[in-house]
Amino acid sequence: MKGSIQADKAYAFIREQLLSGNFEPGRRLAEQALCESAGVNRGDIRQAFSRLLAEGLVVRGKKGGVFVRKYSVRDLEEAYEVRQILETAAARLAVERAGEEDLHVLEETARHMLLMAKNGYSLGVCEGDLRFHNLIVKAAHNDKLYDLYVRANFPLSGVDYMWKERGKEREGLIADSRDHIRIAEFLKEKKIEPILELLSKGRPHA
Repeated sequence: MKGSIQADKAYAFIREQLLSGNFEPGRRLAEQALCESAGVNRGDIRQAFSRLLAEGLVVRGKKGGVFVRKYSVRDLEEAYEVRQILETAAARLAVERAGEEDLHVLEETARHMLLMAKNGYSLGVCEGDLRFHNLIVKAAHNDKLYDLYVRANFPLSGVDYMWKERGKEREGLIADSRDHIRIAEFLKEKKIEPILELLSKGRPHA
């Protein structure tokens, strides 16, 4: 049982790093470094790799090793379109169903993103972005919708690749974080149209 729990921990850790864009596309994933970062052993990392390979988040190299998947512009455009459909549906439900705890955690996450942005910690902003979007869908309180969203494995912050070839300035990170705070505030006020407008920003580009 313990091994299974540790393997799940390794999987969750690597998956979050992949989806938040903290691992650059094409990068080889080093087992030892991941063991140290996740606090697990090599067997756990290899089990996690097997799950991530099946999900298409990583690929095997021709000469061995596991590498971060590279996304084409078309891949990102399609992911963005599906993400928009699911998040829009979730936001409409969340306006009616989100509870005080949902609203508190969303706002807290957004404000933490802003703090990270002001300190120039782009990785922290990316991880917060991933959590924030998941929280919006979770606030819809529709288990099937949330399960579909999670299983889709969208590279959320990775759509921009971490603003991501380091392309955005610190001011851009701050502006994005403030947009997330505004989404949380509009959700509290049950104003769906400005939420949808903010969710539509950041379309992927080449």
